[in-house]
Amino acid sequence: MKKKLPIIIASFLFAVVIWISVVLGNSFIYKIEVPLKISLSDNEVAIKSELPSTVVLNLNAQGWRLLSILSTKEISFRCMLPTKESIYKYQLTSSASDNQWLNSEVTVANVSPAFLQIELDKKVSKKVKVNPIANLNFKKGFGLARQLNVFPDSVTLIGARSLLSHINEVRTDDLIVDQISNSFIEQIKINISPGVELSPSHVKIYGDVQKIVDREMTNIPIEIKNIPKNKTILLLPDKISLSVRGGINFLGRMTKEDFQVFIDYRDIISDTLATVSPTVIPPKYVRLIYLDPERIKYIIKKY
Repeated sequence: MKKKLPIIIASFLFAVVIWISVVLGNSFIYKIEVPLKISLSDNEVAIKSELPSTVVLNLNAQGWRLLSILSTKEISFRCMLPTKESIYKYQLTSSASDNQWLNSEVTVANVSPAFLQIELDKKVSKKVKVNPIANLNFKKGFGLARQLNVFPDSVTLIGARSLLSHINEVRTDDLIVDQISNSFIEQIKINISPGVELSPSHVKIYGDVQKIVDREMTNIPIEIKNIPKNKTILLLPDKISLSVRGGINFLGRMTKEDFQVFIDYRDIISDTLATVSPTVIPPKYVRLIYLDPERIKYIIKKY
């Protein structure tokens, strides 16, 4: 029996091969969904109507040919559209000859959708800002020391004039980063409406991540703005203390001279409480937490 086992296995395998050959030699109808790729014969126009990104083909071919098609990477259904009319109805089956992979051995039974309603418009280009979309989760005590930076911060759009007229910015795909404690740079794809080309298609998002700390600053002088020449204002007190929050690298280099603290004389004139609140402009990327005192007394002296 052991001596006959190799013969039995070989016979079985031969029978399987013969069976597969017979089956694949038969004709089949197979449904396949592929990307739709459209080209225009005129480079001065673009499609403004919303078109499907894929089409469904019913193919009639021998099994061997269908197997070859299914094993081919990145196949698509390509259409070369005429541009003689600004609006027209186009039958997709007429583009079967534009696709080399659909040769004489393959019959396209039908295409879904069968027709495309095409509207054309003048092709234009436009430069717009990139808005980064990010979902960031930081380790305890860490955070963004400043807003996200995008490189490049703008991209060029190319498409139908009527489509681009409504687009003033583009957004990236969602960037998700967890448990962050260090600065990062990530490449992300730009999310754009169908029918619009853009360059570049990806941007880099940089996040300046630092340990977020608080720092107190004392004895910061208060400036008085827009005071008339014939008047003097005495402030009680004339200096304040404050606390700010931000990235440790920024706060470590910060001095009192980096703050703008002032009271506008017009606020004093319109005041009814005999005290005014000073305006505090902290350095960039630094957030004011509190100031002490919050309101300042004043005395107006006339010459």
